Amino acid sequence: MVKKKKRKNVIKHFTRPIIVLIALAIILIILNITNSNYVVDTVKNKTNLIISNLNVTKDLKQDLYVQDGIIYMSTQDIYNFFDKTIMYDTAYNMLITCSNEKVASLPIGGNEIEINNSNVKLKAGAIQKEDTYYVPISELGNVYNIETNYSEETNIVTIDYLNKEYAISTVEKNTSIKYKPKQLSKTVAKVKEGESVVVIKDAENNKNNWTKVRTTSGILGYIKTNKIGKSNYIREEMEENIKNEGKITWNVFSSEYNIKDRTATLPDGTKILSPTFFNLKDEAKGKLNVLIEQNENKYINWAHKNGYEIWASVSNRGYKNTTADALKDYKNRQYMIEQIVDYIITYKLDGINISFTNVPEENAQDFTRFLTELQPCLNEIGAILSVDTLEASSGIVQCVYKK
Repeated sequence: MVKKKKRKNVIKHFTRPIIVLIALAIILIILNITNSNYVVDTVKNKTNLIISNLNVTKDLKQDLYVQDGIIYMSTQDIYNFFDKTIMYDTAYNMLITCSNEKVASLPIGGNEIEINNSNVKLKAGAIQKEDTYYVPISELGNVYNIETNYSEETNIVTIDYLNKEYAISTVEKNTSIKYKPKQLSKTVAKVKEGESVVVIKDAENNKNNWTKVRTTSGILGYIKTNKIGKSNYIREEMEENIKNEGKITWNVFSSEYNIKDRTATLPDGTKILSPTFFNLKDEAKGKLNVLIEQNENKYINWAHKNGYEIWASVSNRGYKNTTADALKDYKNRQYMIEQIVDYIITYKLDGINISFTNVPEENAQDFTRFLTELQPCLNEIGAILSVDTLEASSGIVQCVYKK
């Protein structure tokens, strides 16, 4: 009898640890399987940033700065996400940033900025904190073509491009939003019947009865498809049209020529004509001479009637000092751009050709900057930018985009 009790005690003594170990192993296996479903993207203790329905907080160079409802982003992050041409102009103590159709100059500490040569007042302007400049990105929706929102509840900033698809749906039943499209995944938010969610296209995961969504407070996750209604498209994806290029014929302006003389020797396949209609006025800080006479209006009308486009050429006449003065100063560059845009509209031109020769080597970056700032202004009015490079006397078409 005693031996049996001892034997039972020995069995219990050995089996209990084994059972515990097996239970721990099962728990570890379950945790290992589900762990990836519980590690969420949200970064704690800082303002999270969602751009185009992706959490990019970990990619921020500097933390977002939110004050009085204004969202500020560092120039390093503007460079990273929106504008790789953003620069600080020491001469005017301001930031200059470009998008596809806008050029904006933001004086540090001022709230009146210039967008495509028009003055605009903002609630707040660019600021400097220690050695970092910050842009009020929530005020620049018109510049970057974006919509920015901030949820104080979740401390999340969401940024959506206004040319990208945007669809919403209504939640039909109280339910949970999961981090991943699996029932055994962390619940990241609760939504109630009647609430709206942004529906996100996700070909990989929008299947097996799950749909990727974003809540009104910016939280990303997945919801059972049968818990939401039909998607309502607020806006469709917008595509950018690309202008086809053709042969370019450079017509040097001379009032001695008439329309017939100018077109008699056009090469076969010519689609674009580029007469020199404008040039830089010597030592005039970006002022352009207009070479168009009354006869040229007839020429433009004839070209359009016969299927040709006019990309009028702007020459610097090889002036080194004049070119340097026009290019190195932001306000002189803007003065040139303003004239070019006005002349394109006035004379109903299809585009412009920049034909600058003998550009001083030390102003090469200024020339690139001029083209960078010119391009958005031409995109806004649907005009072409072409550049006559030094490597090819016949000209190489660059930036051939037309809205």
